[in-house]
Amino acid sequence: MADKRFITLAIHTYDRAVALRKILESHGIGVKFESLVLTGTHIASGVRVKINERDLPLALKLTESGDYYSSARVEMRMTGASGNILIPVDFSAYSIPACRIGFELAARLQLHPVVMNAYATPYFMGGMAYDGNLDSDGVDDVAEMEIDKDMRSESEKLMREFRKKIEKEQKEGSIPDVRFSTLTNEGIPEEVILEYCRLTPPALVVMATRGKSRKEEDLVGSVTAEVMDSCRVPVFAFPENAELISLDAIKRVAYFCNLDQRDIISVDTLMRLFEYPAIEMTVIPVNDRAGNIKDKVEALRDFFSKNYPTGHFKSQIFQAKTFREEFDEYVRKEHIQLVIVPNKKKNIFSRLFNPGIPHKILFERDMPILALPV
Repeated sequence: MADKRFITLAIHTYDRAVALRKILESHGIGVKFESLVLTGTHIASGVRVKINERDLPLALKLTESGDYYSSARVEMRMTGASGNILIPVDFSAYSIPACRIGFELAARLQLHPVVMNAYATPYFMGGMAYDGNLDSDGVDDVAEMEIDKDMRSESEKLMREFRKKIEKEQKEGSIPDVRFSTLTNEGIPEEVILEYCRLTPPALVVMATRGKSRKEEDLVGSVTAEVMDSCRVPVFAFPENAELISLDAIKRVAYFCNLDQRDIISVDTLMRLFEYPAIEMTVIPVNDRAGNIKDKVEALRDFFSKNYPTGHFKSQIFQAKTFREEFDEYVRKEHIQLVIVPNKKKNIFSRLFNPGIPHKILFERDMPILALPV
């Protein structure tokens, strides 16, 4: 009877389920779709991707083990992402910690690290004040070209020195010994990073950021916050003051849910991507317009518990008026190590006057955060 039993391999939106079906069917695996509905919650359904039980070993090789594609690579094929992890650096003290985290993720997910530095020339830093007047000999043009050339040379020199630091730490064993690339680009850092992500979407962006006390010195916001608010690929950010621990040591996480279809898909992707880790996840609703929140968040929690037995799931609801205070207390009490948040794209005015949850968390507390675009 086993050859007639279909089991759930993954849960996706319809478009991504179709993409996965193409990968599986190209290797001779039959696929069935089944709509997913959380009874009584009015949460929009996703699609279960089901396969014959006898095909499970091959399907797992395709989606999990790496014999054909790692789960990360299957996700990339489905979303059009490249096989890179982008690690922006500015050669400051917390650039090496960013590489440690980024290279560890790259080794785990079988991805290629790209270490990038963006340098801003006077054209980018003060272009708005330029009046367009040049002398007849074009001296200003020549001087500007020389400055640009010098800054590029300096950036490339610093990158070569930084590469040697990475290679030294790789030999010492503090950074995983994986092959990597370096890149220097001219422009405003956040714009360079976003442009790279638009043209060659990496599987993940890993960034270090200032500690809470230093963030308060920023007038507009940090590069990391700007990237998190606008980037359409996942961003993992951690503050310089955060304790740098191995990813395997992260066990207690908080997940901010919107109580919609994306929550099911996001958590399923995370669990498969990290090979069903034994984590303790608290599901915290942030959508105060979802009707009966208590019933919905409990239904979502129970669904996760049933489908991911390696994890322990619980839920917590905070009042809108005292959300920040209650959340801060919960973080201290439960020793939360990582916050995972869905991040909706906003236009520039919305981001300026009503920054998203990732932006707020990044500035208000010294805690690692994983922002997922939805």
